[in-house]
Amino acid sequence: MARCLQLAENGSGTTFPNPMVGCVIVKDGKIISEGWHHRAGEPHAEAQAIKKVDSLDLAGATLYVNLEPCNHVGRTPACAALIVASGIKTVVIGSVDTHHKVNGSGIEHLKKHDIEVISGVLTQECRSLNKRFFMFHEHHRPYVILKWAETKNGFVAPLIKKELRPVWISNEFARQHTHVLRSNENAILVGHRTWQLDHPKLSAYRWNENTPQIVVLGGEKPKRQDIVWLSSKDYHTPEQVTAKLYELEIQSVLVEGGPETLQRFIDANLWDECFCYKSKNSWNEGLPGPIIKTSLTPIGSFQDNVLYHGKNQI
Repeated sequence: MARCLQLAENGSGTTFPNPMVGCVIVKDGKIISEGWHHRAGEPHAEAQAIKKVDSLDLAGATLYVNLEPCNHVGRTPACAALIVASGIKTVVIGSVDTHHKVNGSGIEHLKKHDIEVISGVLTQECRSLNKRFFMFHEHHRPYVILKWAETKNGFVAPLIKKELRPVWISNEFARQHTHVLRSNENAILVGHRTWQLDHPKLSAYRWNENTPQIVVLGGEKPKRQDIVWLSSKDYHTPEQVTAKLYELEIQSVLVEGGPETLQRFIDANLWDECFCYKSKNSWNEGLPGPIIKTSLTPIGSFQDNVLYHGKNQI
């Protein structure tokens, strides 16, 4: 199952709206095939693994998968039916798929066709990998991650800006890591002041070709047609914002600020994780960063920048 999780993570940032899934097929104590879901619309992990092996070799084999096989036909065939037809006799599952189209039906289909099903293996780890997917389908909102950079004495932006571009607090290496964070999420959200004053690209080009949806909250409607704009009149609370993102089928959102936007999500207790890049430099004055009661833990450093991480214990 641990190998399934390793394989599944290869699909990070590319499988939306599908979950990340890895599959391993074992026979006579040896791994005979592996697969993982690459992208929505492409074959699922189970299909990837099964098609690599001769049907005679699959007879009596055991299939491991971190998420319950689907039992409905969408852009791809149902995996549960494919497993039944393959001759595999045992399926080991990490976690149940709580999507309403699955939710135990895959397991029922396998058992109905005399396949032994073992479930609940590394369940916590399996759910953690697909935390965005489970949050979306179980709580009907996107997984919310907050991100900001601040000086040693807690400022996130200057009081007055002379140019319409970002004023960098984090260094080059920390900024590249920001692109790593972006590449894993469905969308990036900023307030209208950040959008107007910084003209940020909000892309992940320094890491890969993943292109999160840009969401701008408040202010005037951006001229770019590819941007989701949420007016302050219609979406003035984080709850309304996340409800709209759920409606748009956005499973995760990285909230990048500014400080007022970040604080609104914190005050509403509507966030799941946060990342703060803290510089060793201090400013004499500036806009203070968000106030968060959760203890943040240092998890890495980029020369003179330290990355802090926190999880909301909702």
